[in-house]
Amino acid sequence: MRQARDSGISTNGLMAFAGGVLVALVASRLMPPLVAQAAGTLRAQAGRDPFDALAHDHRVILSLLDQMEDSPDNATMRRTQLLLRLKRRLAAHALAEEDVVYPLLHDRAHEEEDTRRLYAEHADMKMHLFALEQMPKDDPRWRARVGELRALIAGHVHQEEDVDFPRLRERLDDRATVRLSGSVQREKALVL
Repeated sequence: MRQARDSGISTNGLMAFAGGVLVALVASRLMPPLVAQAAGTLRAQAGRDPFDALAHDHRVILSLLDQMEDSPDNATMRRTQLLLRLKRRLAAHALAEEDVVYPLLHDRAHEEEDTRRLYAEHADMKMHLFALEQMPKDDPRWRARVGELRALIAGHVHQEEDVDFPRLRERLDDRATVRLSGSVQREKALVL
């Protein structure tokens, strides 16, 4: 306490500073999901389909995989960067699907078997990502592993966009679609 007074810093000043840091930390974690949920809700109210946003994610993810497959074996930094971008994008997308879309698909569209398969495919994707992360980026087998992941994701995307999303879309009214849009954006924002 004496040192704090000697340096011109009071205990109250330290407490206020610590409180400010705590408030900033809490706000930085709480605000992005809340803002994203509001933005997603507004987009749906303006007529934008939340399934289109998920399909856009699919295109970005597949594009990252294409770039990974096309990268030369000696581009280890580029491969690492692309893998990290893929993991982040896939994590946010998967969180939204697993916590919002798949439960609705299970409960509203009564697609229990499809839902279980989609969750299992996400688990397979995570195992591929782990293997890619552990593998040296200049390993000649790296490209083949990326190709396996891309094939898994492409099949998964086809199932969602051509079968599951349309089934769910037809079972949701406007209010549920707006709620879905906000919830999807909130979940994606949780991955900072």
